[in-house]
Amino acid sequence: MNPRMTKLSLPLSRALGAGLATGLAMLPVSAQQVAQTKEKIEVTGTNIKRVDVEGPAPVEIITKQQIERTGATNVNELLRTIATVDIYDQGEIASNSPAGSGTATIRLRGFSERDVLVLLNGKRMPVNALYDSSGAGAAVNINMIPISAIERIEILKDGGSAIYGADAVAGVVNFITRKDYRGAEVQVGYGISERHDGEEKSFNAAAGFGDMDVNRYNVLLAFDVFRRDPILRKDRDISRSVDFRRFGSVDGRSSFSPYGNLLDDNFNFTGETVRPCPPELYRLRCRYDFNASLLTAYNGADRMTGMVIGHFRVTNDIKAYLQFLYSKSKDHFEAHPVPDFFVLPSGQFYAGRFMQGGPRITDRESTAGQLVGGLQGSHRAIEWEIAGGTGRVKVTNKDKNYYDANLWNAATGSGLIDATVDTNDPALVESLKVSPKREGESKLSFLDLKASGEFMQLRSGALAYALGASAWREELSDRPDALQQAGDVVGSIAQSAVEAKRNAKAIFAEVSVPLPGRIEVQGAIRWDSYPGESKTSPKIAARWEPARNLLLRASYAESFRAPSLKQLFGNSEQGAATLESADECAAIGQPYPCSVPAFFVTGGNRNLKSEEGKTYNIGAVFDAGALSAAVDYWLIKKDNNITTPTILAALQGGFVGRDAQGRLLVFTNLQNIAQAESRGYDVDLKYRVGATSFGRIELHNSSTFYDYYRQKGIGEEEWSYYQGTYATPRFRNVFMATLETGPWAVTLTHRYVGGFWDTDQPSSRSEPRPATIRRVGGHEEIDAQLSFTGIRRLRIDFGVKNLLDRDPPFSAINAGSNAYEQVGFAPLYTSRGRFYYGTLKFEFK
Repeated sequence: MNPRMTKLSLPLSRALGAGLATGLAMLPVSAQQVAQTKEKIEVTGTNIKRVDVEGPAPVEIITKQQIERTGATNVNELLRTIATVDIYDQGEIASNSPAGSGTATIRLRGFSERDVLVLLNGKRMPVNALYDSSGAGAAVNINMIPISAIERIEILKDGGSAIYGADAVAGVVNFITRKDYRGAEVQVGYGISERHDGEEKSFNAAAGFGDMDVNRYNVLLAFDVFRRDPILRKDRDISRSVDFRRFGSVDGRSSFSPYGNLLDDNFNFTGETVRPCPPELYRLRCRYDFNASLLTAYNGADRMTGMVIGHFRVTNDIKAYLQFLYSKSKDHFEAHPVPDFFVLPSGQFYAGRFMQGGPRITDRESTAGQLVGGLQGSHRAIEWEIAGGTGRVKVTNKDKNYYDANLWNAATGSGLIDATVDTNDPALVESLKVSPKREGESKLSFLDLKASGEFMQLRSGALAYALGASAWREELSDRPDALQQAGDVVGSIAQSAVEAKRNAKAIFAEVSVPLPGRIEVQGAIRWDSYPGESKTSPKIAARWEPARNLLLRASYAESFRAPSLKQLFGNSEQGAATLESADECAAIGQPYPCSVPAFFVTGGNRNLKSEEGKTYNIGAVFDAGALSAAVDYWLIKKDNNITTPTILAALQGGFVGRDAQGRLLVFTNLQNIAQAESRGYDVDLKYRVGATSFGRIELHNSSTFYDYYRQKGIGEEEWSYYQGTYATPRFRNVFMATLETGPWAVTLTHRYVGGFWDTDQPSSRSEPRPATIRRVGGHEEIDAQLSFTGIRRLRIDFGVKNLLDRDPPFSAINAGSNAYEQVGFAPLYTSRGRFYYGTLKFEFK
C-alpha cells in the first residue's frame, strides 16, 4: 500500500482495525433491503428489471436513511459524504467567476463534470446555461434538485454509454424520488458556525396523497427553501490576507494599488507611485490586499426548489405519470473596485485601482424548469414505456460599477478622472459607468421509447431483453453584453457569445442471459447519431456466484462524448505571433534560425470529433450475514480528448493552414489531441452488530483509491501523471458509525481526504519530483449527530459538523496563483470550521 495511505491511522480510522487494512468493503444497505422484496425493479445500469440489485455492474446506492444521518440540507453538501465523488467545491468558493460561481456539479474517477451523466428518475436534465468556452461547467447544476423529494441516489460506477448515451463516460448518478408516498412532512433547520457566520436556514416540505391500488393515483409535492449567509475571507485566519508569507509562502497582494504603481515604456514597474504609499503596504511596489475585505471564502445562497410528481392508473395495465420541477436561485457577488492600467495626462501608464467607483457587483438569477410525462404499461409479457419532456435553464448576470473603456480611457488620459483619488466629480464618474448584462439559456427536449421482457425461460433462469430509442434536441444561447463581447468593459474580461442547437438520436438493445453455474451475462449496444458523426457503443458484463455469499463480476464498455455546443460553436479569434524558436522552425520545415510571422486561432472548433473511451471493471461482493463487503477495480481510457494545444504542439500536430491572403494560420483552438487514463479501486465495508446492552450498532466504511490519472498529448512519448497533484488526492475515506437504542440514535462520521503535492504540474514516472515541492497533508473532519424519535410523528436532530474544528491544510499553489481562488487551500473542503445545526421534522399521517 502507498505509504501515504497509512495516515488512516487517525482516531476513528483505527477503530476499523485490520478489516480496513485488508481492503474489505460493504454491500450498500439498500441493495440488500431491496433484494429481499420479490418485486422486480429497474436499477441504474440496466433497463431490464430484476429482483436482485447486485448485478454485473457496480452500483452504489445511498438510501434516504443514510441521507438523513449526514445532516445534509442540500445535495451538494450530501455529496461530501460519498467517497466515490471527487469533491471540488469551486462553484461555492469562487466569488466572482462569470460562469461558475454558485453552481455545483459532480465529478467521478478523476474526469471532468462533462463525463458524468446526471439523471432525475432516469431522465436527462438540461445543463447549466453559462459555462466556459473550453466546455468546463457544461453539466447539470445539482443545486436545483430538492433533497426532500429524494428517496435514494444510485451511482453507476462504470461506463454507461451503451445504455444511457454519450456523456456517461465516467459513470451515471441517478436521483430517484419517492413513489406512492402518502402523508405529509415538514422540516425546518437552522445552522451556524462557531464564529457566528455562514448562518443557514432551511425549510423542506413533502406531501403525498392518493393510493394507486384504491384511488388509482398518487401525487407527490415537494418544496425546499435554503438560505445561507456568506463567510468572508477576512474572518478566517488561513485567508485573512493574501500576504501568505506567514505560512512561509508568497506575498500575493495585488500590484493594482489605489496609490498607483508607475510603469516604464516597457510596462515594467519603476518602484515609484503616483501617490505616497503607506509603508506597511510597500514591498518593491505598493500593494493591495484583496482578501482583507469584501471577498467571500464561502458564498451565500438563496434557493427555492419545487417538484410535483403524479402517477395515474389509466387501466389495469397502463399507468401515466407527470413530473414537473422548478428551481430558482439568487446570488449576490462582490469584487473589489476596478483594477486596470490607467494613463496619466503625461501619457505614462500606472497599475491602479479606482476605489471611488465602489465594488464591482454581480447579481445572478438562475431558474430551471423541467416537465416530463409518460405512459408505462404491459402487454402480455412485454413491459413498455413512452416518455417525453422538455427542460430549460436560464441564467442572468447583472453587473454594476464597471466602465465603458472607450469613455474611460479618454477621461483618464485627459485628466478629467484621477483614479488615485476619491474626489472626482460623482456625476462624471456615474456617466462613465456601464451595467453589462449577460443572459444564458440552455434547453433540452427529448422523446424516449422503451420495451423490455423475457424471451424464454431457460433452466438457469429467464432470458431477458430491453429495446429502446431516443431523440433529443439541445439548444444553447449565451448573450453577453455587446461591450463585454468586444472586451471594452473596464474591470471585466472579454466574453464570447454563442447561439447553437443540434438534434441527436439513438437506438439501443440489451440482453441478460442466465447460464448454468449461477452465471449471468449482460450485453448491450447503443448507436448514437449527432450531426456529421455517429458512433456505436457496446458493453459486455458478467456476474458469477460461485457460492451463495460470494459474487464476482466484470464488465467492459466503450463510450464516447460529443463536444458541447460551446466547444463547437464558440467564437474564434486570431492573434499575431512570430515563429522563431528552434522547435518551431523545425516543425514548419525551416532551418534555424528563422523568423516566420503567423496568426494563431483560438476559441471553438466546428470540426471537433467526439472523445472516445473504454472502461474495464472487475469486482467482488461478499455477504456473510453481519458482515458484507465489496471491492471493485476500474480502468478508464479516453482518446481524442478535447483540449487547447500550445503553438508548438499545434505545429507538431499539423494543425496549420493558410487563409485567403496566404497567411500562415496555427490552430490553437480546441482540438482532439490528448489521451487520458484513470485507474483505481473502491472498497466498502459494512458490519452490523445485533442487539447489545448498548443498542444496535452499525459500522460502514467506504474508500476510493486512485492509482493514477494521467494524460498524454500529441507528439509526447511519456505520460504526465496528475493524481496526487493539486486538488487531486489519491485517497478518500468515509467512515460512519451509528448506535440506535430505543428512540435515540447517535451517528459519528469521519471523513478523510488524502494529501497531495503542492503543484499543478504533472510528474513523470521516469523522473522523481524535485525535493523543493512541498507536501500538503491530508484533511479529516468528524461529524456527530444525535437523533430522537420518542415523540409521535416528530423527529429531532442535533449535530455538529467538523467537531474537532479542523482547518484546511495550506496550499501555496492556491495562495499564489491567479488561476485559483487564492483562499490558501484547495477547494476540496471549506474553512467554515465547527458548525452547529438542528432540524425538526413533523410527519402528518
